[in-house]
Amino acid sequence: MEQTSTIDEGKAPAVVGIAALIGFAKAAFEGLFGIVGIAASHSIGDSFGGAALAFAILFFLASWLLLKGNKAGYWGSVVLSALGLTAAIVYMFNSSSATFMAILLIGGLNALVLYLLLGTRSARTFFGR
Repeated sequence: MEQTSTIDEGKAPAVVGIAALIGFAKAAFEGLFGIVGIAASHSIGDSFGGAALAFAILFFLASWLLLKGNKAGYWGSVVLSALGLTAAIVYMFNSSSATFMAILLIGGLNALVLYLLLGTRSARTFFGR
């Protein structure tokens, strides 16, 4: 039993890994939207692509730091997920029936990340060192 605890020291618990994987997936998704938005910026007429690409980079960095056990990655993931959940709730009331399920999924993933990082004892203990 003593040997098992020394082997696991310093490694992120499963809930942190799951939250980081969701963050990496969201970064890839947002990055793709950002690239498409930049490519079509002349027809869109706003800076959606640049903002989405910046958001993707922030999500990637926060997820990477989260896996490393860095508190900046922890709080960055919490803040980005809280902002994403807030935006999903706002857009949920203004969405059409075609986009409602996608917004519900995105809001659910943000809520799951918040639960995994703030609601589980293993994540709080891991970042409370």
